[in-house]
Amino acid sequence: MSIQSEVGKNQPTFFGHPIGLAILFFTEMWERFSYYGMRGLLVLFLIAQVEGGIDAGYGWTRDEALLLYGIYTALVYIMSIPGGIIADRLLGQKKSVMLGGGLLVIGQFMLAFHSQVLFFSGLALIILGVGLLKPNISTMVGGLYRDGDVRRDAGFTIFYMGINLGAFLAGIIVSLVAAEYGWHWGFTLAGFGMLLGQAVFIWGQKYLTHVGNIETKDERKQRIADNGNKKFTKEEWDRIIVLCISFLIVIVFWTAFEQAGGLMNIYTDLITDRNVGSFEVPAAVFQSLNAGYIMIFGGIVASLWLYLSRKGIKLSAITKMAIGTIVMGLGYLFMVLASQEAEYERVGEAIIVAKKSGIQWLLFAYLFHTLGELALSPVALSFITKVAPKKIVASMMGVYFAATGLANFLASYIGRQAEDLGETAVFGGLVIFTVSLGVLLILFSKRLSKMTHGTEDDTDEPNPHGEVVESA
Repeated sequence: MSIQSEVGKNQPTFFGHPIGLAILFFTEMWERFSYYGMRGLLVLFLIAQVEGGIDAGYGWTRDEALLLYGIYTALVYIMSIPGGIIADRLLGQKKSVMLGGGLLVIGQFMLAFHSQVLFFSGLALIILGVGLLKPNISTMVGGLYRDGDVRRDAGFTIFYMGINLGAFLAGIIVSLVAAEYGWHWGFTLAGFGMLLGQAVFIWGQKYLTHVGNIETKDERKQRIADNGNKKFTKEEWDRIIVLCISFLIVIVFWTAFEQAGGLMNIYTDLITDRNVGSFEVPAAVFQSLNAGYIMIFGGIVASLWLYLSRKGIKLSAITKMAIGTIVMGLGYLFMVLASQEAEYERVGEAIIVAKKSGIQWLLFAYLFHTLGELALSPVALSFITKVAPKKIVASMMGVYFAATGLANFLASYIGRQAEDLGETAVFGGLVIFTVSLGVLLILFSKRLSKMTHGTEDDTDEPNPHGEVVESA
């Protein structure tokens, strides 16, 4: 039973959606404020000189910093696999989110201390916390809706807006605090963000009564009986295969996209002219561009999918993901132009810059990356909750985030190749590979959609009061 079936005329709603979405929206918003706040600082902090007062870092090389960044961000998402399994078999999604949030609060505050032992211990707790929280809170969003509710994709887009509102605020506020008062005050502020997120989730439990609970013994017996005592039917195996293919798309997409926190962050810091009038914008602030664009265009993209659907033009999830991959890849054309405009050379670890590239290339690159993300990411999350067999939905969500983690590690590897190949070659290669994959996926999208056996089709229409009216 989902909370959606409980929504009636007297039940409060959140933009026409179950009120539970608001709780998950604000919990994830503050969790992402916390995560992206510290992520935007991490590489820059690691490569900052040891002697620098409030600006002192660890003095690592760029290669070392990118390697740690890749390992850390990979593990953050890979831990979603055990996080999903723990939810499916032991705790349920709701308790897993609660535990993960607690670990994140502790881990984030540990980063604020000037101790490397505490710093890296804090990173370890963040890895464990995100692994428990991230896949399960996303799965809970899907649990708010009955099968076939056309609002599901839009609900995930609203939820996604919360993610990026947090990332946008973090990119500006945490970055400016770190630039003014020092790295560790920036990390401290990120910790307070997670504390707020945990408080929201605890307060909102009354709106999440019927979602995210562990399966009871009676429910398990009924499911086994309904399944003819088989683990998976042939149709379920087809759906799992399609999900695995979608995970390959996800790996390629995020491998390209996640240059943002690594190679593009360093490029922004060292090779981009960041002066706006007399003010030099801190490099980490540019991490907020993606989130800011999402808040501007997120509703537009969600409305576009709904408009096309009502006009009888129903694009499959695979097609939307392919379009997103192509659009995101085209964003690197602007980074190719940026690297060609700049004049610089590498001398060992140093980069000698004679002419920096204009800020406009970053603005356009992040815009296309964002439009691509909006076409892929919320759709992929919704796709999993529709297509995955119900008994493993949290586990499959964990695999999705693990694929994202692998992509983060591959992103750091590719970013490190810029020292040998140059930025132009790396950015250009990303354009060619992502666009080619997107075109290939569009060609095979109909065949792949058939393998979902209709589970991704939207068949129910909501009424103005938020109740679901099942179509004939």
